[in-house]
Amino acid sequence: MKKNINFSNFDVFAITKELNTILAQGKIDNVYDIDGDLLILKLKTNLNEKKILVVKNDSRINFTDYNYPVPKYPSQYIMSLRKLLKNRKILSVNQYNFDRIIVFELSNIEGEPWKFIIELFNKGNYIVLDENNIVKIAKIYSKYRDRDILANREYTFPKSRGKDFLNITQEDFQEIIRNYEGEIVKILARNINISGDISEEICFKAGVKKDLLGGELKQKEIDSLFNAFKKLRNQLLFGVMNASIVFNEKGEEISVIPFELELFKDNQKRDFNSFNEAVDEYFSKIDSTKIITPQDNVVKQKIKSQEKILKNQREYLEDLKKKKDIYYEQGAFIYANFNAFQKIFNVILDAKEKGHNLVEVDTKLQIAKNENFKDLIFFVRVIPATRQIVVLINDNEVYLDLNKTVGENANLIYGKGKKAEKKLKGTLPAIEKTQEKIRKLMDEKESIDLEIDFLIKKPTKKWFEKYRWFKSSDGFLVIGGRDASSNESIFKKHITPNDLVFHANFPGSPLAVIKNPENEEIPNSSIKETADFVASFSIAWKENWGVVDVFYVLPDQVSKTPPSGEFLTKGSFMISGKKNLIKGAKTELALALEFLEIENISNPESQIFYPHILCGPTNAFKKKTDLVIINPSKSGDTKGKIAKEIKSIFMNRLESTKKKWVKILPLDDIILVLPTGTSKIRKHD
Repeated sequence: MKKNINFSNFDVFAITKELNTILAQGKIDNVYDIDGDLLILKLKTNLNEKKILVVKNDSRINFTDYNYPVPKYPSQYIMSLRKLLKNRKILSVNQYNFDRIIVFELSNIEGEPWKFIIELFNKGNYIVLDENNIVKIAKIYSKYRDRDILANREYTFPKSRGKDFLNITQEDFQEIIRNYEGEIVKILARNINISGDISEEICFKAGVKKDLLGGELKQKEIDSLFNAFKKLRNQLLFGVMNASIVFNEKGEEISVIPFELELFKDNQKRDFNSFNEAVDEYFSKIDSTKIITPQDNVVKQKIKSQEKILKNQREYLEDLKKKKDIYYEQGAFIYANFNAFQKIFNVILDAKEKGHNLVEVDTKLQIAKNENFKDLIFFVRVIPATRQIVVLINDNEVYLDLNKTVGENANLIYGKGKKAEKKLKGTLPAIEKTQEKIRKLMDEKESIDLEIDFLIKKPTKKWFEKYRWFKSSDGFLVIGGRDASSNESIFKKHITPNDLVFHANFPGSPLAVIKNPENEEIPNSSIKETADFVASFSIAWKENWGVVDVFYVLPDQVSKTPPSGEFLTKGSFMISGKKNLIKGAKTELALALEFLEIENISNPESQIFYPHILCGPTNAFKKKTDLVIINPSKSGDTKGKIAKEIKSIFMNRLESTKKKWVKILPLDDIILVLPTGTSKIRKHD
C-alpha cells in the first residue's frame, strides 16, 4: 500500500476534536514558518502550558514534541501574520463542514470575533478574517472557478465535494449508489466526500467486494454497506480514539489512523495515547528527510572545487619548474656553443645576401647536414614563413629568430626562464592560500558533521518539571511555584505531612516545598539551599537585593482559610504558629547542563542526547562541573540576552561530540528556568 502523506477529512475531524479540548481559551504566542511549507505556532493552552503546533500547508496539523528548527529571520508574510495573530485568544478550533478546513475562532484586541482559516488541500493556504469575514491576509491570493481569495474581499468557503458525511440518510446513500456508475469503492469516495481508504473500509466492513459495479449491487448488499457506513460514522463521532501508526509487511510506516480500521486488522501497529501523538511521530519522520537535508553538501562542493584548483596549481607549478630549468639550460647551451650557432647564422645570412631565398638555403643546408657537415650538428631546418631556424638542444627542438643575433636569441630564452621563475614564486603563495581554504572548509565540514540532521523529540517531562525545582545536595526534591496559579497548585496537590514549606518574609515569593516522602531527617544544608532557592526566585532578584530573610513551617501550619471577614487572593496563604526564620538567604543561582539519553526508535544503534538545563542554588550544584553562576544586577542583561550568553558558554566549554546536542537546546528552555529580572554572569566555572 502507498504511504499516506496527507490528512483525510476523517483525520481533520479527529485532530480538531483534540485541539479544541486543549486550545479553547488558550493564546497564540508567536508564529514562524520553515521554507514556506511548515507553519509553526507557539501556543499557550487553557491550562497555561506551552505547546508547539505544526501545520504542513497541504497535508496535516498537529502538536509536536520535536524540535523544529525555526529560521532566525521571518519572511515578510510571517511578520504580517504575527501582527494579526500574536497574543490573540483562541475561542475554539473546529473543522468546517467535514472538509479539510480548520477554523480557529479568535478574539481580537477589541474582543471582536476573528477567524484563522487553514485549508489543507491543493497547495494549502492560511487566511486571517476579520469580524466581517473580510480577508486581512492570505498566504496565497487567487481566483478560483467558484470563489476568490483576495485582500480586503469577503472570504467564501469552498463548495464541498459530494454529500455531507455526517448527515447522510439511508435514502441519500441508496440514491448515490443507484444514480452513479462505476465501482462501488469509487462511487462512495467521489460522492460522500471521503478518502479512498475510508471507502475501502466501508466495503470491507460490509463484506462487499470493492470492485463491484454499483448497478449490480443487490438491496441486501446496499443495506450492508449503509450499516457499515453508520458504524464508521458513529465510531468517529462517539467512539474512543485508539490512534496508531500502521506498518506494512516490510516494517515500513504507511499510515496513521485515529482508531482501529478493519482494513488494517492484519497489519502490525504501534499504539498511542492520542491521535496528536501518533501524527507527530509519523509525520516528524517524514519532515526530518525534507526540512533537515544534509548540511555538508555545499561545503563538500566547495572542497571539491578548491581541490581541483589546487591540483591545477600544483600541475602548473611543476610545469613552471620544468620550463624554468629547460629555458636556463637552453640559454646556457647556446652560450656554451656560441661559435657553432654563430656559424650557422652566418651561413644563412650570407646566402641570403647573395640572393638565395630561405627555401633554397634550407635545401642546401639539409644536403650538407646529410653529408655530415660538422658545423651543422645542431641544425634541424629553416622555416621561411616565420624567418626562424630550428636547432636541437638537449634533444629538444628550439626555435631561434633569424632577425636577431645569436646572443639576443640566448637572452630571449633566458628571459623566458626568468618569467617562469617569477611565476613560480607567485604560484607558491597561491597554493598556500588554496590549501588554507581547504583546511578551513574541512574544519567547517567537521563542524557540520557534528550537526544533527534529524528532528529530535523532547523527553517527556516529569510531574515536578512544570514547577521550579532542584535536587538538594542531600538528594531531596524541592519544588517551587512560578506564579500565583502554580503556588496554588502546589498547595492543593503536592504538600504532604512530612514535607517542609518555605516562603520569603515578604510578598512576591514562590511557595517552595522540600518533599520528604520517606519521613527522613532533613539536613540543615538542604534547608539552607531551599532558602536560597526561595530568595532567588522571589521579587528580591528583580529588586537587586543580595540577601533576604526566608522562613519555613510544617504543612499543617499552612492554610487557605482567612480570618473572618477577610479574603485571600489567589496564591496567598495563612501561616499559623511559629515560623523558623533563616536570615541572609542568598540571591544567587547556578546553571548546569545535563544530557538525557533518548531512545532512538528509528535507529536503535544510534544514541540521542537531549540537553537539559538545570537551575538552582549554588551549594546544591557543588558536585557538578561546568557551572554558570548568575546574580541579580540592575545593570545586567534581560532573560533573553543572558540565555544566549549562557548557551554560548556551554557551547564553548564542551568537547566537539557534545556541541551538536547543545545546539538544539532551545533558548526558551533556558529562559524558563531563569528568575524574573536582569542578571549578570559571575563566573564560568
